[in-house]
Amino acid sequence: MKKFYSGESVREADKKAAEKLRVPSIVLMENAGRGAAEALLRRFPNERAFLVLCGPGNNGGDGFVAARHIGLWGREASVISTVSLDKYKNDAAAAAVAAKNCGVGIACSKDLKDEDIISRIRCSGVTVDALLGTGSNGAPRGEVVRLIELCREAAHVVSLDIPSGVDPDTGETYGSVLTAEATITFLVEKTGLAVSPGCLHAGEIEVCGIGVRPESLLEAHQLAGYGAPDIPAMRPRYPKDSHKGTRGALMVVGGSETFRGAPLLAAMGALRAGCGLVFLAVPDFMSSEASSFLPEAILLPLPSKGGFIRFRTVEKILQPWFEKCGAIALGPGIGRNLESELVTGWLCSEWKKPLLIDADALRSIGNIERNAGLRQRKESVVITPHEGEAAFLLGTSAKKVAAARLSACADLAMKYGTALLKGPHTLICSGSERRVILEGGPELAVPGSGDVLSGVIGAFLASGMRCVDAATLGALLHADAANGAGRTEGIIARELAGNIRP
Repeated sequence: MKKFYSGESVREADKKAAEKLRVPSIVLMENAGRGAAEALLRRFPNERAFLVLCGPGNNGGDGFVAARHIGLWGREASVISTVSLDKYKNDAAAAAVAAKNCGVGIACSKDLKDEDIISRIRCSGVTVDALLGTGSNGAPRGEVVRLIELCREAAHVVSLDIPSGVDPDTGETYGSVLTAEATITFLVEKTGLAVSPGCLHAGEIEVCGIGVRPESLLEAHQLAGYGAPDIPAMRPRYPKDSHKGTRGALMVVGGSETFRGAPLLAAMGALRAGCGLVFLAVPDFMSSEASSFLPEAILLPLPSKGGFIRFRTVEKILQPWFEKCGAIALGPGIGRNLESELVTGWLCSEWKKPLLIDADALRSIGNIERNAGLRQRKESVVITPHEGEAAFLLGTSAKKVAAARLSACADLAMKYGTALLKGPHTLICSGSERRVILEGGPELAVPGSGDVLSGVIGAFLASGMRCVDAATLGALLHADAANGAGRTEGIIARELAGNIRP
C-alpha cells in the first residue's frame, strides 16, 4: 500500500522539521532543489539546456536551487520568473539571489513578449515547471497562466512537486493546467498525483527526499493507494478442508431482454473469483442460454413481463434461497422500468446481508423516494457507479463528477455506504477511508467489464470480507485480469472474467 498526503500535512511536516528536528527550512529547500536537479540530469543525461519556470512562492525557490545546481554541474541553466527578484520572500528570496550570484540567467516573464518566451522554451531541451506547489489553491492566475499555456511549445516538461494547476489535495484542475511527462515530488506523494484528472497530468512520479525521514514528521495519510503487489496479502485464505459451502454463496439478480449477457458475466466473474456457489436469478426467457453459457451456476428463473423481471412473484421465488446466500449482486442488466424499481426496492428493504448495487439498479435507488431501508444499513452496502450513474445519484452532471472525483466518491459513501467510483484510477470510499486503485487502464473500458467487476466483488462479500476490502480486492483483480490478457486492445469481458486469478 502506498500512502498519499495532503498539501497541508506536508506543509506542517516542513514546520515540524524546523521545530522538532532543528532542520532549517532553507536547508530543506536546498535539499529539495539539489535532489530535483540530480533527478533531472539522470532523466535527461544528454540534454544541455534546462529552462526553469519559477513561480512566486517556495516552489519557485526550489526551482532556483535546481537551476543553480544544474549550472554548477556544467549544463546551461536559465530561469524565467513570474515576478521580479525583489518580490520574493524568505527562503525563496535567498534561493533566487544565490542562483543569480552563481551565474544563472534570470528574466522576469513580465519583461518578455510571448515570442521571446517561446523562443527560450524551444531552445531548451527540458522545461522545468516550478510555478505552483502544494501551497497553491484555486485556478492559476496572471503570469502563471501565461507560462503554463506557452509550455505547450516545450519538447520535455517536468514538474516539481505537483503539476501547476493541479490541486494537491483532490486532483482537481482549474482552468489552465500543465501536463508533464514526469513529476519530481518532494518528501512524499501528494493525493492530487493519484486522483484523476490530476494524475493524468503528472506523468511518471519520482519521490525526492529533502533530508528528513517522512515517518518522523507525517501522521495520518489522506489516501491509500493499492496496486498488484498488494493482492497476495488481501486474498481470502481457505483451509484445506474447505468446500463449496464454506467458500461463500452469491446471488446475482438481473438481466432483461436487451441486456441478457450482463448477469451471466457477473456470475462468471464471481465463480472465477472463487465463490463457492452462485445463484443466477434472471428472467425466465434467459433460462436456456444461461444454462448453456454457465452450467456451473444454479439457475433461478424469474417470471417476466415485457422483457423485464416481473416483481409480483420475486419474493416467493428468491426468499427461500436467502439463507444459503452470503451476499447479493443486484443490477447487472436489470434494465429501467417500474418492475425493476420494485425488485430493487424490495431487496434493499428485505435483504439484510451484504448487498452490491450496480448498473440500472443504481438508477432505481435514485428514483425510489423512500429507501430508508437502504440508508439505515450503509455498513453492508456497496455501490459501483461509473461517473454518469454517480451524477444521477448526486443530482449533478457527469462532467462535474469527473472534475471532482474524490469528493464525489466521498459524497456517495456518506449517502449510501461503500462507494466504488469507476474510471481512471478507480476510487473507493467507505466511512473515513479513502482508497485509490493504481492499476488498470483503457483496456477495461469495454462492454460487460463492470458486470464482471460486480461479480468479483460480490464473491468476496459472500466470503465475509469487509465491504471496503472486497471492493478493493475486486478492483485489483479486475485490473490484473486485463494485464493478464497480454494486450491493450480488443479484450472482451469474457476474457476479463476468464483471467481473474483469486
